[in-house]
Amino acid sequence: MKKQQKVNCITLILLAFGFFIFCAGDANAAEPKKPDFVIKLGHCDTHIGIVESPYFTYTEVFKSIVEGRTDGRVSVRIFPNSQLGDLRSQMEQTSRGEMQMLAGMTVDLLASYDPNVQVLGIPYSFQNIEIGRKVLNGSFGQEITQLVREKSKLRVLSWLPTAFRNFSNSVREIRTPDDMKGLKMRVMQSPVHLSMVKALGANPTPIPWEELYSALQTGVADGQENPPYSVVMAKLYEVQKFYTLDNHLLNIAVVVMNDNFYNKLKPEDQKIIQYAARQAELSLLGVVCAKENQDLKKISDGGVKIYNPTPAEFAMFQKRAQGPVIEALEGKVSKVWVDKLFNAIKQAEKETGLLD
Repeated sequence: MKKQQKVNCITLILLAFGFFIFCAGDANAAEPKKPDFVIKLGHCDTHIGIVESPYFTYTEVFKSIVEGRTDGRVSVRIFPNSQLGDLRSQMEQTSRGEMQMLAGMTVDLLASYDPNVQVLGIPYSFQNIEIGRKVLNGSFGQEITQLVREKSKLRVLSWLPTAFRNFSNSVREIRTPDDMKGLKMRVMQSPVHLSMVKALGANPTPIPWEELYSALQTGVADGQENPPYSVVMAKLYEVQKFYTLDNHLLNIAVVVMNDNFYNKLKPEDQKIIQYAARQAELSLLGVVCAKENQDLKKISDGGVKIYNPTPAEFAMFQKRAQGPVIEALEGKVSKVWVDKLFNAIKQAEKETGLLD
């Protein structure tokens, strides 16, 4: 990790714990009051601890700030561990207003409302996470947020480019796309993921997340693709032998709120919601960033051989997969949105010094 990236991680993790402690103190200092209304916030992650569970970090910081700054007028009730249903069900409930907020929704699910959102899944597009943050927090992110709101009644409160997804498997080390040939690679049921894995020569095998561990254990799938923190959280290192840091996709999660609910809030409460979401976002990203090396060490200590492709090898993956995925999206995604994404990436690269 480069020096600047380390500084960014340290800054974010300090924000994570600083905001959590400060805001929790504010919330606990006030006398309990009957709230004017409740925000029902669901997610599918565990609620083990602030470091072990990224969405524990997000939801606790959000809750502390909202309840503290509204002096208890607004209560946030958190429902982890898929208590309110799977992601799709919770997304639909949030869109209908049966629950007010959902953390950890995927870009693929958002694309069910408008296929143009799939541009965020074009592989090997982002050189690093900072580029992804600049793109999603800039004019491109604002435009796609507006697109989502118009089509789904869901207001994006936070874009969460957490970490890169990488390939693991139990058959052989993957150094180039040729090493992918014939591998049964578990993917999400997503056109982008299916096209990408097929283009790289592997056999895409859609399997639900809940069944992934057993599928890898029994050989139903040879491998899978997820960021380090997910590999650790699900203990996939117990059933995999190789992990290649090819960074094929930036794992982008989303936190959304029912738009009708948001629009009925007082302007001052809307500002509190936006502020709380921003601080919760920084907290989650800080925790994930700061513990990535620790996660990689745990994967390695679990007996998994980790390989980091050279720039030349990375270019081979990019050349093999990116074109076919863009081609597969033709007719489903407007070329205008593809161009907007790459223009935004180029601008972000220029701002960060990656382009002269």
